[in-house]
Amino acid sequence: MIEHIIMPKLGESITEGTIVKWVKNIGQTVKKDENIVIISTDKVEAEIPSPIEGTLLAIHIKNGETTNVGTILGEIGNHHEDITKIEKQKRQDNIINENNITKEHNKIKKTFLSPLVLNIMKLNNLSTKDIIKIKGSGNNGRITKKDILHFVKEKNIKINKNNTTISTSYDNNKLITKMSPMRKSISEHMIASKQISAHVTTFFDVDYTKINLIKNKYKKLFFQEEEVPLTYTVFLVCAVSQVLKRHKYINASIKKNHIIFNNNINLGIAVFISSPDPGLIVPVIKNCDQMNLRGIANAIYHLSKQARKNKTSIESLSEATFTISNPGNYGSITGTPIINQPQVAILGIGKIKKRLTITEINKSDVISIKNIGIISLSFDHRLIDGVTADIFMSDLKATLENWTTTP
Repeated sequence: MIEHIIMPKLGESITEGTIVKWVKNIGQTVKKDENIVIISTDKVEAEIPSPIEGTLLAIHIKNGETTNVGTILGEIGNHHEDITKIEKQKRQDNIINENNITKEHNKIKKTFLSPLVLNIMKLNNLSTKDIIKIKGSGNNGRITKKDILHFVKEKNIKINKNNTTISTSYDNNKLITKMSPMRKSISEHMIASKQISAHVTTFFDVDYTKINLIKNKYKKLFFQEEEVPLTYTVFLVCAVSQVLKRHKYINASIKKNHIIFNNNINLGIAVFISSPDPGLIVPVIKNCDQMNLRGIANAIYHLSKQARKNKTSIESLSEATFTISNPGNYGSITGTPIINQPQVAILGIGKIKKRLTITEINKSDVISIKNIGIISLSFDHRLIDGVTADIFMSDLKATLENWTTTP
């Protein structure tokens, strides 16, 4: 029995992925749930486990190639599968196909260059004269990725360790680097979102004074009991999850000409990662409106930890209904994040710091120092009007400023 290895769907808006590396070679044995291939999308670089125990019989999508969700990447059979029979059948099929091709076509085929090889040529300014010098090691003398990378290396052009990014300098003052699969996917996803949604952003000041009092009072005890930090983000996620229940349009999504009102509240939390490339992935806290502060704190801590170690599971990246991005962690006053399709809104959290404020008390203006931060809501104007967005933000502001719940 042969089991197919399928390109999984790593998120609601993900339609394709790129093979970063096959961990196993054809003919090697694999245990069930042992990682067999690493793939990359705009959201994550994920390790895909083997569906069964057996032997890797075939690889259909090679390293560096991009393919659609649902594509068969390779095949695994039990230990008794005869690989030689499979290879023999492939050779026979190739012979039949070759006999049906004209001699003229054969000549062209000998100099066939795959899109990957052509891309490497372009990145390194290689000409046809250079290609003639390369002896192909592939079928019928075809030039493979390995052949051209070896040629490039001989010309002292820098290549990174995994041979997926090629860099070269010009005039000693420029560095050109090929995008990694993950960065390329992020780029395409961001452009698509701006083209699809009518982005508008609204901003609100939030007074975190009451939250700050509770946070400072309980953070040591909380850390001792839960062994996770009690951060502003915990309070924000908790508040958003409760407020979204009262504003169905903000927790909705658009697919073609249909509006989908989501019953579940699944919050995606943007997490910065430094490898394989600097970027963001968005693990999802599912049904977080049913969690208290402790549950949310634990979820944020463990999902963020897994993300930074590139250990995020496929399940934790899907089904988000709303996203929170916190550039304030890195000092940003505020931001206008791009909507994560097919969602219709995303919340940006600015830096929280002490500011002088003027408050009216008994018809008199009183100057005081408070913990203030700016929150922003980027929303899709196709579905959400400015009034709808501002009513949601006013509700969220009031919830945060009048906080009474303790951990």
